[in-house]
Amino acid sequence: DIAYAQVVMGHDNIIVLADADTLPYLQGELPDDILLESEIADIWMRDFSTVLPSKMVQFRYQPSYLRQSDSGYIQASFNRFTSRHGLEYTQSELIIDGGNIVDNNADKVIFTERVLDDNPEYNQAEIIEELKTVLGVAQVAIIPQEEDEPMGHADGIAMFISEDTVLVNTYGEPFRSLVLQALQQGLPDTEIIEVEADYSLQVWKDFVSACGINVNATVTERYIYMPTFGRENDRRSLDIMQAHSDKEVIPIDAQKVCFMGGSVRCLSWQVSGDNATKL
Repeated sequence: DIAYAQVVMGHDNIIVLADADTLPYLQGELPDDILLESEIADIWMRDFSTVLPSKMVQFRYQPSYLRQSDSGYIQASFNRFTSRHGLEYTQSELIIDGGNIVDNNADKVIFTERVLDDNPEYNQAEIIEELKTVLGVAQVAIIPQEEDEPMGHADGIAMFISEDTVLVNTYGEPFRSLVLQALQQGLPDTEIIEVEADYSLQVWKDFVSACGINVNATVTERYIYMPTFGRENDRRSLDIMQAHSDKEVIPIDAQKVCFMGGSVRCLSWQVSGDNATKL
């Protein structure tokens, strides 16, 4: 977290949230004016907070890979934090965790089929229409989820590097063709570029490692914060991102956290407008 924040400072505004017991580890390493005490119950803020900074929508956090009591406790801790600071956002009853929402912060979003599994009362057409309405987007792509990946997140598969360009991991067949076809069908006017991932087979507490997956990046208005893992593939991925995006790509060393199943994007909650001003 310290290394991540130090890289972001000077590029984007950043706040680091930590509970009272953790703050002393950060004080002296980071400026006091970017530290905010909070009792949020999990580090993977992407999953249970709000999505699309320009829209600020929160879905119901009830993923199948967690006990409902645990997921409810985690999201409630976030909601207490936002209430304390007077933040405002829209809530939806759809069950979706934020790691399964890849967006261009404008008019396009990508999900895996986990969104259908978690909301069986809707068919695919109904899900897509509901997502278009609540998120205010024009295009929705629903892609296959990776086999044996318990979270079913889209942000380990693809990312937008511009409003009309998607970077997607290269896969073996037939999964590769299924992913590409779903992206082309849902996002017909979007350029799709493949990039190699250097997967790790390590498992930590039933969660598959996120090490080697460079697409789990945080994308802001002018920057892409791309996770790196000390591997040869890092440079190739960075070069491809930079060649196809007007944003500056900035590497973030994620080796000390990726083994837990998350990475740079997973650790990040993006806020804009009045809510950002309040924080």
